[in-house]
Amino acid sequence: MSRIEMPSGETIDVLHSGAPAFEFEAVVPPGVAGPPPHRHRGATESFTVLEGVLRVRAGGWTSLLHPGDGIVVPPGVTHSFGNGGDGPVRVRTVETPAGPLEEQFRILATAGRLPPLRRLARLNVAHDLDFSLAGIPDAVQRPLWRLLAALPGPS
Repeated sequence: MSRIEMPSGETIDVLHSGAPAFEFEAVVPPGVAGPPPHRHRGATESFTVLEGVLRVRAGGWTSLLHPGDGIVVPPGVTHSFGNGGDGPVRVRTVETPAGPLEEQFRILATAGRLPPLRRLARLNVAHDLDFSLAGIPDAVQRPLWRLLAALPGPS
């Protein structure tokens, strides 16, 4: 098992990496908003809360998940999550099929306050643009990811 420590204070313990799925447990400190609303074109993500209360937005609804509660987010469904409570949340997540999520975490772990967009764009392009931010049409977003990935600079 390896641990990834994020600048936000989140810790990610990798339980399984590679086919058929990427599985990890994360501890999300109080007040951490989590990722921006996004969707995956080809991956299903499932979340199971082990401790604390996780706020999840998926599709058109928002819910609070308590220990033992879970949700499965199919490909293409916009989702986000965060910890708006007073204590940490521990959540187990499985991405099926295993995609670039672990690599994405490792890139973000090296970041300061600003995400390394060029490195993330290169990863996204290398994985057939599986990751999309909500609110920006794919017809606009995909060329921007490709353009950003093609810019010279550190990998």
